[in-house]
Amino acid sequence: MDREPGADREPEVLAGGLANAGAVLRHGDTVERPAPPHVSLLHAHLRALREQGFDGVPVPLGVSASGQRERLSYVPGEVAVSPCPDRVWTDDALRSVGALLRRMHDAATGVPFDRAAGWPADLADPEGATAPGAVICHNDACLENVVFRGGRGAAALIDFDLAAPGRPVWGVAMAARYWVPMRGRPGIDPAHRLRVLAGGHGLGRADRAALPRVIEQATAVCRAFVERRVARGDAAYSAAYERSGRTEWDRHQEWLADQRPALTAALLAD
Repeated sequence: MDREPGADREPEVLAGGLANAGAVLRHGDTVERPAPPHVSLLHAHLRALREQGFDGVPVPLGVSASGQRERLSYVPGEVAVSPCPDRVWTDDALRSVGALLRRMHDAATGVPFDRAAGWPADLADPEGATAPGAVICHNDACLENVVFRGGRGAAALIDFDLAAPGRPVWGVAMAARYWVPMRGRPGIDPAHRLRVLAGGHGLGRADRAALPRVIEQATAVCRAFVERRVARGDAAYSAAYERSGRTEWDRHQEWLADQRPALTAALLAD
């Protein structure tokens, strides 16, 4: 999808995720979308990241009087919506995603935050409240939320609704679920792609050793996230769960546990 600004035009409906489908509107250089409950906290964090020199996030522009809608700057570039172009699956693209996350995590180390201030728990690191060195992780760096520009690779992140305190390795693990991807894709080598992502981020040896186990943690958290929404009758998540099903989740988690030694060995090989 081309995301470069164009001439004046009627509001454009942008592709949102399952929760915001059809509700994200572009007005020229501004995006209007549903505001998360912690919008004030989140906008303050985005401004602080930019003050730390990380420009790969939207500029917060305000909130409606009702508090139900937020306004952000439009981030130009391309996002990978289905069907994803082949270039998304190159090592260079993957490496640039890891590097983008590292830039954000480094900037976030300079941004103080209150771990009990109302950050969403939906996809949060279960160890994030107590882990030393925790930062605000994006937690939803799926293909649709990473903006690419020309030959520069991954340049920005959008949709921070689920951001919360966590270990940087948690942020890499959550991204790995989508970008390796850990659910499998024909013709890919998960161990190789996990090494590329970790290398792009510059993960140290201890975090590399921990990464496969953290991916297992992240997968369990994501499964619980989906099942909570299915239990409360969310139609979008129920449809997705019907396609994947409990059995497929079981198989995937068993595969991750079985592959942990091989993935760890690959990550530590160099």
